[in-house]
Amino acid sequence: MGEPVAIVVFDGDCGLCNGFVAWLIRRDRRRRFLIAGSAGAPGRAVLEAGGLPASIAASSLVVWDGKTAALRSDAVARVTAGLPWPWRAGMVLRAVPRRMRDAVYDAVARRRPRRPAEDPACGTPPPGLVQEWRSRLASVEDARRLPQLSAGA
Repeated sequence: MGEPVAIVVFDGDCGLCNGFVAWLIRRDRRRRFLIAGSAGAPGRAVLEAGGLPASIAASSLVVWDGKTAALRSDAVARVTAGLPWPWRAGMVLRAVPRRMRDAVYDAVARRRPRRPAEDPACGTPPPGLVQEWRSRLASVEDARRLPQLSAGA
């Protein structure tokens, strides 16, 4: 495994977001993505590094690669592009105009299940994935280091 290439910031109190992160962890065998709940210091550090307001992660998935922050449907496409086949095929989402993709993303986000997380800064890992989930949690240092790693790539 090499260095992580991005940090996924998600709403730890969102059932759909937690499900997406669990899906990601199960498929990201190369451990290219770290995760951070938007309510914790690492999540806030990523948003700050990306020049984004803290409130953005309450309604949008954010993927920070050290250079740019992808939001909403662009974030989903960026994650799928970083996964092995067949999941990488999800980057075909980019062929659909962003306005249309984001309209669907927003409609789903408005109806997403809310549930109190064990810890909103970390989300709620499903049983059987707790150890792997916790090993993927980004630190504030990871958020600061990522731009340096992406500059060397």
